[in-house]
Amino acid sequence: MSTNKELPMPHFRVVFAIILAVLTTAVGVIGQTAKGDEAAPVKGAGSKAPVSVKDVKFTQTKLGGQIYPWNRMQVELQANYNPASADPKAIVNKRYVDKIKVTVTQIYKNASKDAKDWNYYRASATVLTMEVQQPRSVVFYLPGDIVKRDVLHKEPDYYFVQIEVGGNEVPLFDAAGKIAADHARAVHKDISKKADFDNAKDAADRGVGVSAGILRPQYLVLYADTVVVPPSPEFIREDVPTR
Repeated sequence: MSTNKELPMPHFRVVFAIILAVLTTAVGVIGQTAKGDEAAPVKGAGSKAPVSVKDVKFTQTKLGGQIYPWNRMQVELQANYNPASADPKAIVNKRYVDKIKVTVTQIYKNASKDAKDWNYYRASATVLTMEVQQPRSVVFYLPGDIVKRDVLHKEPDYYFVQIEVGGNEVPLFDAAGKIAADHARAVHKDISKKADFDNAKDAADRGVGVSAGILRPQYLVLYADTVVVPPSPEFIREDVPTR
């Protein structure tokens, strides 16, 4: 009787083929994992602006032990790409956009038909940094006493949001005077035409001087909000000296 323990050639080929298939699959999985660990594209699909305004929402909310509800404006932002990465000599983190200044303007009509008599409020906040494709919200508040005094509704009659990135303003309108797709929610629909927007902005630029400091970014509000606040970025404190 033969004592040869070696596999017959056909059996050996089958076993070898199985081992080879297992190794090939493992290599493929490792390769896919490595690709998955790479950074996602840094520019949003179809996005021309480094930062876009995804949405603007208004609500009234009780803050802390305050008597009257405050008006709350939530501006949802999305960083699309770091504009500094266009400079081949610049050393930047393409996954983050820094120093995003958000300026909001609210316009409330009153009994007067003259726009110069209406109520104008403006405030700014500068986001320290935002990760690309990770939306965050910046919140602004009008104090309840002002809301009651000026008889303000939850939502202003007109509003607009302006964005600066690294000190450079992001245009709200394209060369043809149409609202940019990235900022469709940044401007109230009734002033979305360039001429109407310019008139509203001119009136607001003159009117906000008498209400400076009333509309506040969230980091200057001392009271807790009873409404669930969405994830917000960190801010550069512009109310104190910075280096």
